[in-house]
Amino acid sequence: MIKKISLNLAIILFILPLGSAAHYIVGIVENAKDGTSANGQSIVLWNPAIGIQENVSDIIGPAGNSRTNNIYMIDCELLPSGCNVTNTLSLKVINNGDNYISQEKNVSVGGFGYDIVENITLNSPPNITLVNVDDSITSPQNEIDLIPAETKEVICSAIIYEYEGEESLINATGRFFDNVQSNYGSLEDNNEHYRNNSCLIDKNYGGVNEAAVYCSFYIWYYSNSENWNCTIEVTDNLSISSRGSDLSFINPLLALGVESIVTFNLTKSDITDEAILDVTNYGNVKINLSLSGYAFEQNDGLAMNCSEGEIRNISVENEKYNLTNSNSGDITLEEFMMSYKNLTSYPAVNKFNLEYRKDDLLNEATKSTYWRIHVPDGITGNCQGNIVFGAVRAPGD
Repeated sequence: MIKKISLNLAIILFILPLGSAAHYIVGIVENAKDGTSANGQSIVLWNPAIGIQENVSDIIGPAGNSRTNNIYMIDCELLPSGCNVTNTLSLKVINNGDNYISQEKNVSVGGFGYDIVENITLNSPPNITLVNVDDSITSPQNEIDLIPAETKEVICSAIIYEYEGEESLINATGRFFDNVQSNYGSLEDNNEHYRNNSCLIDKNYGGVNEAAVYCSFYIWYYSNSENWNCTIEVTDNLSISSRGSDLSFINPLLALGVESIVTFNLTKSDITDEAILDVTNYGNVKINLSLSGYAFEQNDGLAMNCSEGEIRNISVENEKYNLTNSNSGDITLEEFMMSYKNLTSYPAVNKFNLEYRKDDLLNEATKSTYWRIHVPDGITGNCQGNIVFGAVRAPGD
C-alpha cells in the first residue's frame, strides 16, 4: 500500500509545473469497521492556529483530487492564509449527513512539495440493534398498565453494538412520548412526553463491542391512552449519535376517588342538609359514574341501618343525588323529589363527563356531587350505609 502511495505522488509531482507553489497533504482513510467505504466522504484541512472556519477540502477516493480509492490529496496553499514550513495543520472527515466522520489528525508542513499523514479510520456510528419498552408486567407484551393516582415505572432498554469498542460510548438519553399527540422534540408534559437525559450504559453487557442501555421513566396515571414511542439516542466520543425506537400501548385506566366518609346532618326537617361529595378522576379517560347503595350487603334494598327507633332501616330510594346542580338550604319534600334522583341497589350509570387530568401543577379533574336523605318517621339514633361509586368510560372519549 505504501509503495502505491509513493508511486502516485511521484506521478503527481512529475506532472506539476516546475514553478508550482502547491504543497500537497496526502493520506489514506481506511473504511469504517462496519464495512462502509471511505470513498465519497469529505475531508477538511485547516490551521488550528487560525480556526476551522478557514479550511480547504477534498473528496476521498476516485471522485476527489487523488482519483484513487481511499486516498485524499489537499493543496494546503489553497488555505486562505496559505501554509508555511513547520505549520501544524489538522484534518478530519466531516459529516456528510450519514454520521460517518473521523478523529482529527495533525501533520507538520515539511520542506518538500508534499506531506503524508498518518492513516485515518472512518468512524462507525453506534449501532442500536434492539429497543424494547414495557412495564414490570411483561405479558402481554407492549402494553402498559398505569396505577390510579400514582406513577408507574416504565423501562426502555436497548442493545448497542459499538464497532470502536464499548468505551467510546459516552452518553445515552431517552424520550417516551405519545406517538399521536407528541413527537421526539416536544416539551415535557405528563400527559404525553417524558425525558431521561442520563440513561444507564451497562458496559458489562456482552462482549467488548456491546453495551446495554436502560432508560427509566415514571409515568403518571393520567398519561394518554395511546400508542407511545420510546426513542433511545446513544452518543460516542466523537459526538456522533444513533437512535432506535419501539412502540408500546398505554391501556385505558378507569379510576376515581371520593371521600371515604360523608356526614348527613338532620336539622329542621325530615330531609337532611345537602352533603357534597367531590369525585376525582384518577385515570386517563373521561368517565361517567356508576352509583348504587346498600346498608348491610349489596342489593339489600336499603340505604342505611339505624341504631334506634321503631324503624331501623332507611330504604334506598330515600337517598337521592344530583350530579350537576347544588340545591342548598331548606327544601320541601316535593322539591327534594324533583331536584334529586333516586339511589338504587343496583349500579345505575349516570352521565358525568368528568375529564381526566390535563394540568401538571393542579389537579382540575374533580367535580362535585350533591346528596340528601329523607328520614322517615320512627328513625332515631345514628345511621350508617354505603354508597358505591364506579367509573365507566364516557362515550366518545
